[in-house]
Amino acid sequence: MFNDNRTMKLVMSAMILGSLMAATMHSTSTQAAKVKNGVACKKINLKAKVGSKNYICGKNPYVTPTKLTWMLRQCPETYDLYIESKEQYDIFKDILNAAGTEGKAEADKLLTGINSLETLMKSQVCKRGK
Repeated sequence: MFNDNRTMKLVMSAMILGSLMAATMHSTSTQAAKVKNGVACKKINLKAKVGSKNYICGKNPYVTPTKLTWMLRQCPETYDLYIESKEQYDIFKDILNAAGTEGKAEADKLLTGINSLETLMKSQVCKRGK
């Protein structure tokens, strides 16, 4: 069937390359199907895009026990913003309360906004998978 050794090597190389490409394509599509909030992942900071959503593999602050899971890319950024907001609130709360009734009302609005941010994170941005 093969005239010389070189032709046989080319055919074998093409078959091996084709097999590797098919295996790679299958594992990529299988991996993409498993990427959604709360699904376990294996490598921190690994990124994936499913449809219009961007995911990152990391430790979700709302999943206990903390393990590597897929989460929306905005989750760690939003969580850092939430923690910073809470710390800043503790500083501004006393200043605003010292300003009287109007200051206290502003402090209450600020706290409501911070609590809304946490609710949004838990229910959408950092929600657990099923």
